[in-house]
Amino acid sequence: MTILSFWIQVVKMKNAMRFTVCLLFTLSITANAARPLRHDPSRPNVIVIMADDLGYADVGFNGCKDIPTPNIDSLARDGARFSSGYVTGPMCGPSRAGFITGQVQSRFGWHGNPNQPLNPTHGLPAGIKTVAHWMQQQGYVTGGVGKWHMGTSDDQHPNTLGFDDWYGFLSGGRLYYPLDHASYKGKYLTMNKPWGMRDMHHTMPILHNREPLEWEQYLTRELTDYGLRFIEKNRSDPFFLFMSYNAPHEYLEAPVETIAKFPAEKMTTIPGVKPQSRSIYAAMTYEMDLGIGKLLDSLSRLGLSEQTIVWFLSDNGGMKRTSDNRPLRGAKWDSFEGGLRVPLVVRWPGNVKPGTVLDFPVTSLDIGATAVSLAGVDLAKTDLDGVNITAYMTGQTLDAPHEELFWRTDRKIGHECGVLRMGDYKLIVQESKVQLFHLRDDLSETTDLSQSEPERVQSMLARWKELDQQSKPSYFTSIQKGKNAYQYVDYEWLKGSPHYHKKENQ
Repeated sequence: MTILSFWIQVVKMKNAMRFTVCLLFTLSITANAARPLRHDPSRPNVIVIMADDLGYADVGFNGCKDIPTPNIDSLARDGARFSSGYVTGPMCGPSRAGFITGQVQSRFGWHGNPNQPLNPTHGLPAGIKTVAHWMQQQGYVTGGVGKWHMGTSDDQHPNTLGFDDWYGFLSGGRLYYPLDHASYKGKYLTMNKPWGMRDMHHTMPILHNREPLEWEQYLTRELTDYGLRFIEKNRSDPFFLFMSYNAPHEYLEAPVETIAKFPAEKMTTIPGVKPQSRSIYAAMTYEMDLGIGKLLDSLSRLGLSEQTIVWFLSDNGGMKRTSDNRPLRGAKWDSFEGGLRVPLVVRWPGNVKPGTVLDFPVTSLDIGATAVSLAGVDLAKTDLDGVNITAYMTGQTLDAPHEELFWRTDRKIGHECGVLRMGDYKLIVQESKVQLFHLRDDLSETTDLSQSEPERVQSMLARWKELDQQSKPSYFTSIQKGKNAYQYVDYEWLKGSPHYHKKENQ
């Protein structure tokens, strides 16, 4: 029945009450048909864009001159920049484990980098809850794209750990082109190694959920395209997207036409960095920035910008041989600021004032805690270690969210290393050696104050040891000496890879 014919029937009605009911019914139908699908504005979408091994000074808003990052910079211009933004570890695996669980990772026994991608102990412990789980339980669609590096067993798979949709690779690094790319001929495929791969860590297949698939283009572009599809598909629902680029992590690879934009002789001179390496690294960072621009344009086109919080950070400091972490001391793997302090920005139009600079220390744990809290979860009923910093980044409070920050950053199992920041003071505990720095006066950590302030050292060391009581021993196990790390685990998803060639009894 059309609306016109419906009203003809109504006019014939004698009962005024029926007329009123029909009028209200018709108005409700018309209103519902015209109203676009909108989710609760108090439950914003959340996108976390994580770069891999990006240097502190390799973005424009931190002073980079040789790599243009206009889209990343736009997040700082239109939102807030955290000058003291930290991650929970100076290397990929621990940092990502801390972020995705929302916990200081040493609390569940994660101390170093998982270096055996098919060893089932080298990843998140079975049954652990993640930020994605919390968002999922609040009705959010959860998606992950890119690098995982938190285990490859079924218990450690993103789909098991709260992600409705996963598109990426599970190891800690990945070549940027498919294995049959012409440039790899004779380099990475061999029948003398399990699954026909010489370097398993960097040649694992791209998965859509648990299914291996073929892909053709430069990986950064491929990941961006899937991120765009996720946003488009879920534009009418609240969503949480972990956009985990592997750029600019080694291997150093980029399209030749992009590398050509960055002649080696025009790269910034950085101690220990070869101009040729810097050129490719710049191209990789530039490609990532282009991808981020496409994601932001998609939000604008779909009318989602104002209801979406976008975070950007690196998972740790940049590598010494490619990156610029100045004026910070150190790099990836280090407990100095160059390993732990990263570029960190947030954009939330209408809530975060454009151009805001926040100097108080925050950590990647606060990103998850803020997202979960905005989704409607009472943080007091969770085991998350972060703080909801909504009031801080929107200017509702000027206090610092943390009185102290704790790290256990063991580079190798059995080599104790930790950090405690209290106010402007930072203590580094490294086996039997301790160092003390005052970061406001000495950001580059050049002057060790441990001899001149012994009482402060003892007080902070005692506090670090107290907090470290919450740490659990490492649960990573090593493969038996002399045995190949990969011959004991034969995952079904690996068998779907086009380069799977495992032989019996190998």
